[in-house]
Amino acid sequence: MFKKLFSIMVLMITVLTVNLLTGYISDRIIHYELGLNPYKYTAIAMLVLVFILVPAYSYLNNKVEILVAKFLLSGSNSFGKTIGLLLSFAIIFGILFAIYLHDWFQINILTEFKAKFF
Repeated sequence: MFKKLFSIMVLMITVLTVNLLTGYISDRIIHYELGLNPYKYTAIAMLVLVFILVPAYSYLNNKVEILVAKFLLSGSNSFGKTIGLLLSFAIIFGILFAIYLHDWFQINILTEFKAKFF
């Protein structure tokens, strides 16, 4: 049970993190102005994205998966197998949630908490 839960959590965090990083790369490439007409620019940007994101995804996927697995295991070792795993996952997921919330909706969760509770 623990191994299945662990592998699911590692997969979820890895996918979200790699998507965030490759999305950042994509945004930088797509919003770079070259002064070309939209058709040429779209074709060039699509090719550049493929040539940059495929190796970046392969590289980042392995590195992030190892990092997430180490973090989750250290939480498991510190706070007990199940509680530590859930606590570590909640911390990483919370950080990713805050980053995605800010990226997609320009909402700063820390400012929202301060306004609501203080």
